[in-house]
Amino acid sequence: MRTTTIRSLTMLGFACLVTASGACVSQQQYSLTAAERDSLAAVAAAQEAELAQLQASYDSLTNLFEAEIAANDLAVRQLVDGIQVDIPTDVLYQSGASGASVGEEGQAFAVKIAEYLKGTDYFISVVGHTDSQQPLGTLAQRYPTNWELAAARAANAVKFLEAEGVDPTRMVASSRGQFEPIASNATEEGRAQNRRIQLILRKLPE
Repeated sequence: MRTTTIRSLTMLGFACLVTASGACVSQQQYSLTAAERDSLAAVAAAQEAELAQLQASYDSLTNLFEAEIAANDLAVRQLVDGIQVDIPTDVLYQSGASGASVGEEGQAFAVKIAEYLKGTDYFISVVGHTDSQQPLGTLAQRYPTNWELAAARAANAVKFLEAEGVDPTRMVASSRGQFEPIASNATEEGRAQNRRIQLILRKLPE
């Protein structure tokens, strides 16, 4: 009888221990789930804030350059993680000119862009694009291919922005030459669209 009683008490104690352990595991799982939920909520809130800031920047740009956009002197597009600004190089440079520096007519336009960029903390990728026609004459002596021509125009755009006060550590210049057209090179109108300076504005991860 005593043995049976001891055995019963032992089994009861074991059952209580299992039940208590199960309760602890459930509480721990709940705590982890709550922490994960809070973390996801924080990430979602941060992403929402970034999107709101991006939208505000896009709206600011389109309002500032409303006249230029209407005249097709500039195009603004909102990206998933930034803003893309396309400027026809014919606005900044004379097509076929012997140099790749921003011309007098394009300087006022570029100054306006620089003033906007100075008030932001975006990282700015400046990309040069050309049409499919190869440099000729005096231009070809300095820039044998469209790679060099597009690179020089992008670099000079960066130098101009730096001279106007844009932080040079936030900029990079590169070339895509003729290899990323947005229109047909079979017509002059299409070639004019392909000749462009592209600014891609993105936030760098902290």
